[in-house]
Amino acid sequence: MQLLLKNAPLLDIRDDGTCTVLDFDRLPFALRKENITFVDFMEWASNRTLSIGRSFAKEILNTLRLSQTNRYAVCRACRGLSLEDAYWIRQDGDEKTWDEVSLFRNPLSLYITEVSLSGTNVHYSAESRERSKIHTPELTTLGASAKGWIREEGRLFLHKVGKYEIPADQILNALNIPHIHYQVSSEKELQSCLTEERRQWIESVGDTVVKAELFTSEEFSMVTFEEFQIFCANYGLDAYEEAEKADREFYLKMQIADYLLNNNDRHEQNWGFFMENATGKLAGFCPLFDHDHAFSGYENVMSQTRRETMTLYEAAAAAQQELGMDLGSLDKMERPEFLREEQWKGVLERKGRLYGK
Repeated sequence: MQLLLKNAPLLDIRDDGTCTVLDFDRLPFALRKENITFVDFMEWASNRTLSIGRSFAKEILNTLRLSQTNRYAVCRACRGLSLEDAYWIRQDGDEKTWDEVSLFRNPLSLYITEVSLSGTNVHYSAESRERSKIHTPELTTLGASAKGWIREEGRLFLHKVGKYEIPADQILNALNIPHIHYQVSSEKELQSCLTEERRQWIESVGDTVVKAELFTSEEFSMVTFEEFQIFCANYGLDAYEEAEKADREFYLKMQIADYLLNNNDRHEQNWGFFMENATGKLAGFCPLFDHDHAFSGYENVMSQTRRETMTLYEAAAAAQQELGMDLGSLDKMERPEFLREEQWKGVLERKGRLYGK
């Protein structure tokens, strides 16, 4: 089989496990190393698939009659296709081209989106499975919250349960910090992918479904910090120092944003870089995304974006001392939608603390 980037073969994997590099400079960052082994490839492929801990992961896998324990087999079943990048796996005898399999432009299996968001059980026959080759991004969409992709007039949107994306968006807008924009999903959109029972449950717990447009493309992929860290380790580099060098201002603004939002979920898959698919070179940071666990009630949340052990406040205070960001726009805002009074008060108190007030 082969690993490809769009239509360009990058890696040959033979039946005996021998791996032959065809285009080193455009390999996934986690595989850019000397002497790639089959184990390396399996680990990379396995890490592309959803975790069993994701909401409704078991229902998705059961619907498609896929293993709940063998993530490598799941990756092979869906060709490793993802909306984060343009990599895919083509097995011997498969004559498909990128134009035929690309998730960016071909129809998606909408009923799998319903399973992803509602947890419904759907019968998926072996015949239809073979015909479509499981053409869905839901097997390679990472994260823990219930979510699903829907194409709207040629554009792809991720719908997810997570009301706090809305106030986070409004706050980051006011501060002019690059981020992914969210809005509440419409009634029409929800009717196509959400059962009435599931909608009522979401409303009963005070949550809502929101959406954001896909920010990767067939020209630019995402490289998570997790994968970048593997690459740096292979060459004796400090991944945090290299990230800071890539764009120091953005890196520091991320520290300030996470403290103001009291975000306890900026793990290694929740930030990263763009990669230019034509060259394999990094092209700056991705906008900030995934804030549905922001506005935590916990104090002294630890930073996940610094090598040193420090709290979000300590990281943000150091960043603010250097950047001197104007945070006054927060004082002019009304309390954002979906935030309780005490949560908004917490944001303003954290802002004041950065100003030394």
